[in-house]
Amino acid sequence: MENLSIEQQALQNFQENMLFFEKEDSHLFQKISALNLAIEKGYHKEKYALEYKDKGYFDVLEIATNKYLYTQDSNQYAKDAAASVDYKKVDNLFETFYNLSFEEVNPKDLETKDVIKYSYSTVASLINYSNKHAAKTQTTMTKIYKFIFVGVGLGTHITAIHQKILSNVYLIIEDDLELFRLSLFVTNYKNLTHKGAKLFFSVFDEESAFKNQVQAFLYEQFIYNHYIKFFHMLHHNEATLKKIQNIIATQTYLTFNYAALMTSLLRPLEYIKNGYKILDLNASYEDTPLMQKPVLLIGAGPSMENNLEWLQKNHSKFIIVIVSALMSKFEELGIKPDIITHIHGFSDAMPHIEKVKDMTFFDETIELFGGMSYPDFTTTFKQENVYIIEGSSRYKENFGGITSSNIGSLSYGILLHLKAKEIYLLGLDFATDQQTGATHASSHAHTRKLDLNKEQHLEDAVEIKNEIIEVQGNFQEKVTTSVLFDAMRRECNAISNTYKLPITTTYNLSNGAAIDDTKPLKPDEVPTLKYIDKKQLYKDLRTTFDERSENFLNTTEMHDISLRLTYYDTVIARLKKHLKTKHQNLNQYHYNLLGTFYDILSEETEAKHTSDMNFIITLYLQFVSGYIFDLINTKEIKNEKKLIKQLDEVIIPQMIRVIRYFKDEMEKIAKEIEVKG
Repeated sequence: MENLSIEQQALQNFQENMLFFEKEDSHLFQKISALNLAIEKGYHKEKYALEYKDKGYFDVLEIATNKYLYTQDSNQYAKDAAASVDYKKVDNLFETFYNLSFEEVNPKDLETKDVIKYSYSTVASLINYSNKHAAKTQTTMTKIYKFIFVGVGLGTHITAIHQKILSNVYLIIEDDLELFRLSLFVTNYKNLTHKGAKLFFSVFDEESAFKNQVQAFLYEQFIYNHYIKFFHMLHHNEATLKKIQNIIATQTYLTFNYAALMTSLLRPLEYIKNGYKILDLNASYEDTPLMQKPVLLIGAGPSMENNLEWLQKNHSKFIIVIVSALMSKFEELGIKPDIITHIHGFSDAMPHIEKVKDMTFFDETIELFGGMSYPDFTTTFKQENVYIIEGSSRYKENFGGITSSNIGSLSYGILLHLKAKEIYLLGLDFATDQQTGATHASSHAHTRKLDLNKEQHLEDAVEIKNEIIEVQGNFQEKVTTSVLFDAMRRECNAISNTYKLPITTTYNLSNGAAIDDTKPLKPDEVPTLKYIDKKQLYKDLRTTFDERSENFLNTTEMHDISLRLTYYDTVIARLKKHLKTKHQNLNQYHYNLLGTFYDILSEETEAKHTSDMNFIITLYLQFVSGYIFDLINTKEIKNEKKLIKQLDEVIIPQMIRVIRYFKDEMEKIAKEIEVKG
């Protein structure tokens, strides 16, 4: 480009970028193409002008204010930006792990612990070693593997920082599409990939698209996520940093660890062994009560308690579906729900049972419970009324299933699967009470209050319980919610977007956050409905679900379990093979370990007999691999042979222990299951 004018160079750069985006990011290519056309046709009045200064740099003029984006030479800005990036494990970074520490324990003692009850027993030695030898305030990184640019400007700093750090993966964020378009004349994005770097772009994205891009970036080479450095241009909204941190904090491996996953995968098998019916979500539900009558799904959000008078007057006109946290409240009100939903897999669900005075109150209520449900909770109900819904496990062939981290979203998803035609939502607020800050109705065993006036600051550490944000409201423009509730809301939206069919109309009666594809409707605006014969409804629901459920495995399904058990042995053998591998140095160990993980996770990942274990290993690695590769990437560690020996002692044996535990438990349960057909 030496013989080209500055204008020609800029135009050629733009064309090369467009070709790159057309091939690598068609969605972004279409956005820019649409803006180009709008500018060309005069539909869009440009806000900015790209100017080349006599001193040999580009700047951006904001036409309306006559102000420039850069207050200095943009080339010098790029040099200063690159100089500001360091390899310290503090400042301008995101942590993607909980700051944990454990008492020093003899590794042999850890081997005696139950893997599910004491899930940290498989990671404690590694974390202790990492805290001691790779402490974040006392050590530095050898390489920055992943990097985030928040704000693009003309992108000159992106090139300069890339030339300094040569990261493997970049996330490039810009809210202003027109400004990003101008960067295409100055910065060649394809050149960033010449040494194999992977680029993720979030440009002028709506909330869901932004989240998807951040999650895709996080999943790419997730073993290097421990510390993710970023550079923030001051013109870009600082709230973006908080959004990224919130997305990191709600990653599955942090909110639902590998041990919880193993529980969720084994429990449905236990229920089958004990004669519980597994409900076929993929069956036809034509001409069932759920298609013929309006359904009122009631969650434990604040709106439920704020509408008790309306509920008492109108409950007989709906199929009433409640989450299990509301049982004692409905007993107190004298309202018998038609269906109760539950998913929670641990003993802290029991207070919802203990608060009920007489469980016979629910003798003519159907229970639709997730496969992970805590067994002691489930056994307090009449077994003939209980129907188990699989999540990730899929032991029953073609029965389908649904997973969710929260019971409100799961209940809605179940109703969508059952083809409910007219659904009303109450108490699915996904927001705090806007006056008091209460997280749930007072009857919920774990309700608490959040400080709605708490000022938000960006912190390095992962924290989600008390973080407050604003989201779109159902009845008002904005409502205050927590990061955790917002993650639940987004999950509910994903379920709705996946399973909701045109035959279903959903009305949101809650004074909380908006839910996709639902119609805001205040309770007193619900049209007059007919009363329902609840005695007959119970019989009809029992018939509906009995005809679409089974409490056994057939020979094909049992053969599938045999394939799973054989595969688990294959994975253990592959891990043992790694332990016998000789490594010349730490760099070779690094890539040999990567190869071992890749071999396991890339093998038939969609097949049923491999997917369960691959998901367990993925969650386990997402939790621990940051510590592993941060140790390998710590500049101050000099004794490579000692580190290799230590890592092999605390990583592979613990992974084998996790897999063997799961295999043994599955094999033990499977031997007692009734087989038919």
